[in-house]
Amino acid sequence: SRHLAGRLPSLAFAGAGRRSSRLENNNLQPQQQPPLLSQLGEAWPTHLRAAPRQERKRSQDSLIVLNVSGTQFQTWQDTLERYPDTLLGSSERDFFYHPETQQYFFDRDPDIFRHILNFYRTGKLHYPRQECISAYDEELAFFGIIPEIIGDCCYEEYKDRRRENAERLQDDADQDHAAECSLPSMTTRERMWRAFENPHTSTLALVFYYVTGFFIAISVIANVVETVPCGVNPGRIKELPCGERYAVAFFCLDTACLRIPSRGRCLPAAWT
Repeated sequence: SRHLAGRLPSLAFAGAGRRSSRLENNNLQPQQQPPLLSQLGEAWPTHLRAAPRQERKRSQDSLIVLNVSGTQFQTWQDTLERYPDTLLGSSERDFFYHPETQQYFFDRDPDIFRHILNFYRTGKLHYPRQECISAYDEELAFFGIIPEIIGDCCYEEYKDRRRENAERLQDDADQDHAAECSLPSMTTRERMWRAFENPHTSTLALVFYYVTGFFIAISVIANVVETVPCGVNPGRIKELPCGERYAVAFFCLDTACLRIPSRGRCLPAAWT
């Protein structure tokens, strides 16, 4: 019993030392989550997790409101500043700022602006097929965006539409230039040929064009009716077509509708 009583203080001291060491280890080491909780944390939906600190630091001062002809668009300032060589990404946009409304006002097309703003957000520029190619180019030029950065999915169609528009504008310019230029002196035959080929040159030529089309239709209908059976003449058994039974009437109609010889004298090959 003496021996046991002598060892009790030492055992108590040793037990207290081990408890204190465990407490110190628990205080020094970070608390570890059970494996099940860590797996649930990794599988937790992204939109339900806490937002990063950098996102939470965004204040209302960095949110920009763009008013495009009454349609409002909102985006972050750093989104626009990704492209500092453009209008919205540089300090030039301050010229369009209204302190009363705290908005940037642009008197431009809001439908095309949607695609321009998406370029700042995604870095990809697309061509809207339903929009006019000239209006789209004007909007890109206003906001300082070059069309060469259009995505591969839309660039070929953009080039085709732009080439067709350029050809159409060139044709219109040539026609306007030809109309402004004074026409050289022409003979009556040359004027008739010009009226046949270009009925929109004058009101008289346009009237002559429609009258000629009317007689062409009458001539085609007469040629069809000539082959239709029109009954049997008295004293004959065979049924005659209308062209033979009313030969005089169809002859007069064909003569009235005959215009090809008169036009043939006016052809360019005849006076060149």
